[in-house]
Amino acid sequence: MAFDETPFERRSIIGGMRVCSADGKHLGYVAFIGQEHLYVRRSPFTRNWKEVPLSAVGRVLRGAVVLREGTGPLVAADKQHHGEILSLTHPLALIPGASHV
Repeated sequence: MAFDETPFERRSIIGGMRVCSADGKHLGYVAFIGQEHLYVRRSPFTRNWKEVPLSAVGRVLRGAVVLREGTGPLVAADKQHHGEILSLTHPLALIPGASHV
């Protein structure tokens, strides 16, 4: 069964998973999963991301994404995807008359 025919595999890719080539070489960690690309960073502290098409994903193992055989080198991602993903955490509510010290 191909990766495209198994939506559960795509849903099981999460940020921080290891990304490996078909021969087992460590390429980096999942930074972000887009509609058509998987964005990878070399280490958790790197802001320079690379990308690979989701069609290049061969299989998803426990804690790792393995790319298909013959997948070329990762290419630099567009600068709009570099950096951290913004959090949706909202500030705490201020209660009138309460001390916020």
